[in-house]
Amino acid sequence: MYYHMLMKKLILSSILIILTSLTANSAKYAGEAFSLGVGGRSLALGGATIAGPFDASAGYWNPAGLVTLGNRSAIAMHAETFGSLLNHDFLGYVDARPKENAKIKAFGFYLYYLGGGGIKITQLNQFDRPEVIREESHGDYLLTGSVAGNLTDKLDFGLTAKIIYRDIGTETGKGLTLDAGLLYRYSPAIQVGLMVTDITTGFIRYSGKTFDTGANSESIYPTVKPGLMLTHLLNDFTGRFLMSGDIKFENIKYAAQYWSGPLSLDTHFGWELAYKEILFGRTGFDIGRFTAGGGIHVNKLSLDFAYLNHDDLDETYRISAGFIF
Repeated sequence: MYYHMLMKKLILSSILIILTSLTANSAKYAGEAFSLGVGGRSLALGGATIAGPFDASAGYWNPAGLVTLGNRSAIAMHAETFGSLLNHDFLGYVDARPKENAKIKAFGFYLYYLGGGGIKITQLNQFDRPEVIREESHGDYLLTGSVAGNLTDKLDFGLTAKIIYRDIGTETGKGLTLDAGLLYRYSPAIQVGLMVTDITTGFIRYSGKTFDTGANSESIYPTVKPGLMLTHLLNDFTGRFLMSGDIKFENIKYAAQYWSGPLSLDTHFGWELAYKEILFGRTGFDIGRFTAGGGIHVNKLSLDFAYLNHDDLDETYRISAGFIF
């Protein structure tokens, strides 16, 4: 009883933090480098995997989903994002083996990287014209740890603590933040998820070398992500419909699909058809952009691939492989 009351207080406190943080000195898009999603399966499903289906990338999408895995598993991903503009890599590990009397039912770790090259550093020459003196690479990194457990027989919770490291060529930034998630298994056919990224209002503190003004910092607004997964079984086939949304408070207006005042909403939809949970076909819409892909899961191995269409930038291709111990 005490444990359940403590978790309810934590959830209520987290909601209060979100509301009070709306007036914080936060930077638009400060956390966008970490919002591109991970895993071939999730991208093919339009990034709509807040309520499932889950694999070893669950610590990123909704750490409450770790509990549903019931095994030890790992995942590795590589993507050529927007053509060759960015390299996007991910490594994840989860231990969700059954633990009857433990409060924490699962834990995991993941490493997230997004970066590339091509930052041209300039200075003024003798004619007061800019000239390129060197070219630098850039990168954003996340090193995280996740835990998950049960609040009730049908309601799971999860937390992911994240260490941020950002290299922008001329200086670096370091930060911390925390994600929190809930997963409600209403029935075998219906799961509802809720993920709040940067629930504590994340921060990144920079070295200050570029502007010689000492350390500079920026905050990352929370993003609220509700999700739904519907599952239907028919003989050897399983059909899934997924939907989720990204509710932000950054006053980004026209950069979002829908907005009103400081609030904005981006949507994600996905459809999956599985044959004996071995062969998979997938399609979806990631913030209105078409996605597609497939996968094969045989014994303890899985291989998933995805494609994302983008009207303004080049296409994204993503592949990921998983292994169950």
